[in-house]
Amino acid sequence: MNKNVTEQYGKTVEEAIRKGLEELKVSRDDVKIQVIDQPSNGLLGMLSSKMAKVRLTICKQINEDTIDNTIKRTSQIVDEIFRITGDTSTYELVRKDEKLVLKITSPNSAHLIGYKGRTIESLQSVINGILQREEEECTKIFIEVNDYKQRKEERLVELAHRMERNAVKYHKDIRLDPMPAYERLIIHRALADSKLVTTESVGQEPRRRLIIRLKR
Repeated sequence: MNKNVTEQYGKTVEEAIRKGLEELKVSRDDVKIQVIDQPSNGLLGMLSSKMAKVRLTICKQINEDTIDNTIKRTSQIVDEIFRITGDTSTYELVRKDEKLVLKITSPNSAHLIGYKGRTIESLQSVINGILQREEEECTKIFIEVNDYKQRKEERLVELAHRMERNAVKYHKDIRLDPMPAYERLIIHRALADSKLVTTESVGQEPRRRLIIRLKR
């Protein structure tokens, strides 16, 4: 079985994608997503409803030509966005493994970050969507604004290890507050090699949460 590919079903496309990301233990920006079937309701309630089906493929290694082309096209897209919005932020594109990090420096970052980083995620999705439509190779762009995501990841890793200690200290499972898939993934990864606890996602979006369980 190919460990870089998974097919998943869900009541919605997003639910199926979320299941696939958690099985592969990757973020949305690490995969190419193909929607195989859209969900549908049964006819007049008499026939069974149809589940959404998606295929997720972890992006393969990209070649240097693809990287160069992606840098050039991304610069064009960002320049146009900043021209239209009148944004005075500066940016650079940095290679990080098989991703390109668009590092934006802004004197007023709040409008680019948005509530809980949602504007960053939206901008990232838009740019990656344009790139994927124009080019078959899966070169991903990861957006960082004034190191917001790095600081947030550091806080989540710290939270993960603090909750691990609490689980051991109080001999009980720890239920975290609901959080987005990207944040859950950081905690999953932070505790993946723990000899004391395991992590499990439960519930439905947007109330899906992590449980840190003691290993029995």
